[in-house]
Amino acid sequence: MLSIVGIGPGALDLLTGRAKERIAHADIVIGNERYISLIREIIPERAEVIMSKMGNEVERARMAIDLSRGKNVVLVSGGDAGIYGMAGLVLEVIDHTVPEMIDHTVELEIIPGITAASASAALLGAPLANDFAVVSLSDLLVPWAEIEEKLVSLAMTDIVVVIYNPSSRTRKSQIERAHQIFMKFRGDKTPVGIVRNAERDGCEVNITTLAELPRFFGSIDMSTTIVIGSSMTERLGRNGRWMVTRRGYNRKYSYDSNDGKRRAAEKGREKRAENGWAASSSASEAIWIRSKAIAEKIVSVCSFNNYERRVAERIVFANADPSLLRFLVFHLNPIERGAACIKARKPVVTDIEMVRSGIRYEHVKCFVNDTRAWELARRENITRTAAGIRLAENLMRDGIVVIGNSPSACIELSALVRRGIKPAIIVATPVGFVNAAEAKEEILRSDIPAVVVRGVRGGTPSAVAIINEIIEISREL
Repeated sequence: MLSIVGIGPGALDLLTGRAKERIAHADIVIGNERYISLIREIIPERAEVIMSKMGNEVERARMAIDLSRGKNVVLVSGGDAGIYGMAGLVLEVIDHTVPEMIDHTVELEIIPGITAASASAALLGAPLANDFAVVSLSDLLVPWAEIEEKLVSLAMTDIVVVIYNPSSRTRKSQIERAHQIFMKFRGDKTPVGIVRNAERDGCEVNITTLAELPRFFGSIDMSTTIVIGSSMTERLGRNGRWMVTRRGYNRKYSYDSNDGKRRAAEKGREKRAENGWAASSSASEAIWIRSKAIAEKIVSVCSFNNYERRVAERIVFANADPSLLRFLVFHLNPIERGAACIKARKPVVTDIEMVRSGIRYEHVKCFVNDTRAWELARRENITRTAAGIRLAENLMRDGIVVIGNSPSACIELSALVRRGIKPAIIVATPVGFVNAAEAKEEILRSDIPAVVVRGVRGGTPSAVAIINEIIEISREL
């Protein structure tokens, strides 16, 4: 039997009962010398102990596999064996060398343990009570370029991020770079938890802010776990003793026992909302202001001009998706051209009614439901959205065309452009796995100013956000 045992952070009373039982009955215990030292007192005297240093993980895995035939072998892994631990490596080695072992020729089991994220979170309070991600800064096995790309994506996403292996004796720059990345996308006062030697001798727990994190760089090492909060993370309790990420209960429930009046008022607001009345404007305004500030922070690092930045902020705000910035293209200065069209009261043509209804401008046309579009679609064997765009041929000359949903409408528009029918600008954000990306690339190859969300993503919210911000800009010209 080969048991891959996660021993948790190191405190013996945090080992699971199953982990203790497997160690107690082991014939051979194999592990990194540091982890063996943490459990030495519960290893039976009769058991053979084989220790090795960091960097010998593959050899250790092979040895555990070979020795497990006919003996009870425990392979020790710090924290949880399946989270940056030995379990994955052992399964890879088995699959490469003795794949029949996975089919139970030799017994194999993985015993879970408490990972550093869980141990550190408990010492800090409850920072992982909502969505979170874990990333390691160790570039021993993963190229730093890949790690940095992950950090950028995580920093742009409003979830808590747990950082493992932030620094070592020979690796200091990674935590500095990680801090720079998060400072670009998150507020200076974002709570940050720092736990060193979690649940072991010399345990240190600190809660600070993102701006103040560099003050701790000198004490951060491989035994440190860093927890970077989200917009839902706060410091609670006396002197901010606890770091807590709200789960959302406060939105739905009251924490007061004598709260009948408040709940009655809330139910009244809910009833009015059901009947078409607006809910509390002050709460909505506070959320709007906070969300807008987050979007502005995210976009501030992008190399857009002032008008482009405003459009980008609105897209991020509308979708709550910063990753769309990677696909956003402003082709041939479209914003100023579009604003001039709006100011001159030129028409806007859309592919679907949903896009039309979201645009705050009186001169908007959509022909998708026109009876002529139905007839043309049947006769030419094309989609109704494509037919609707063809019907708008005369309106779109020197006007604005907004394609928010339909790739076939975008393809039809490109065909019209090739025939010499040229809008002043194009907004193209159709979605789909078939033809959407290709249709948008054809728009970008034209000589017409355009705002495009490349690839398969985009959609009505993006299209409406773009054109409405252009309309806002036109009022300032």
